Amino acid sequence: MSERLSYLRVMLTEESEFIPMYSKAPFESDLIDQDKQAMKLEDFEKLIKYFSDRGLKKIRFVGGNPLLYKGLEELIEYSRKLGIKEIGLTTNGIGLGTKVLKLQKLGLTNVNISLDSLKEYKYQALTGGGNLKEVFLGIDACMAAKIDTKINFLVIKDFNDDEVFDFIKLSMDKQIDVRLIELLPYGIDSKVYDRGHIDLKELIKNTEGIYEIENDKLSISDYFKVEGAIGRIGIITSSNREYKEDIRRINVSNRGYMNIGQLQENEYFIKSILDNDKKMDAIIHEITKDKPIINY
Repeated sequence: MSERLSYLRVMLTEESEFIPMYSKAPFESDLIDQDKQAMKLEDFEKLIKYFSDRGLKKIRFVGGNPLLYKGLEELIEYSRKLGIKEIGLTTNGIGLGTKVLKLQKLGLTNVNISLDSLKEYKYQALTGGGNLKEVFLGIDACMAAKIDTKINFLVIKDFNDDEVFDFIKLSMDKQIDVRLIELLPYGIDSKVYDRGHIDLKELIKNTEGIYEIENDKLSISDYFKVEGAIGRIGIITSSNREYKEDIRRINVSNRGYMNIGQLQENEYFIKSILDNDKKMDAIIHEITKDKPIINY
């Protein structure tokens, strides 16, 4: 596999402890229980093996909350045995504190924690009564285990934008990345987007003591640092996420669909052809032909 296809992002389950307040309210029937979803554990293993054989460098398990997926431990260990060096997950942090050490021993190398407020009353409003202390426990456990840790903070004007600098302060004395995420009009309630969008690059540009640093090759973040800080600040903007020619990231859902790139416009049902490398190769070729390799 070429340098362009080096990051596999796998949605293991739609199950989660809560749905953020700002998300579009899904119909209950839209959510699929992991026992009924198209992709089973053996399908995920076939998928990982296919891309591992073609030089996969990085895999991330997402959800829902991937910590709720019954086969997570097996998939992390399987990925490590195949030689994949970067094995991560993105989670809301619920349940992380008691599991991260075991997952690290199995091969987990990095964790992204979605957290949109450091204030308990706001966090409870966002999550419908979630326990913020449990999230902090997970962050502390990752720090103790020396797991590469990032906090994803979705910035919403007039709701939590007053906490931007509180989040930035988390990077001062901890080896942690705080990523400020700009609202996109996808999967977000339209009223929230219309009143809540903030230009994050402009915000950072107008803040003294913060300077830009080299970006990670496979990241969609632009990275900055505060003078004297241990950790970094990441900025994920609309332009980062909507760059059509960046096709390094492969997305596969629990429903058996694959797409490549940030906009997820080229979607294929692959569940039925995971045993057929030639058909998989043909799909990959069709999506990526004539596309330039992006270098950062």
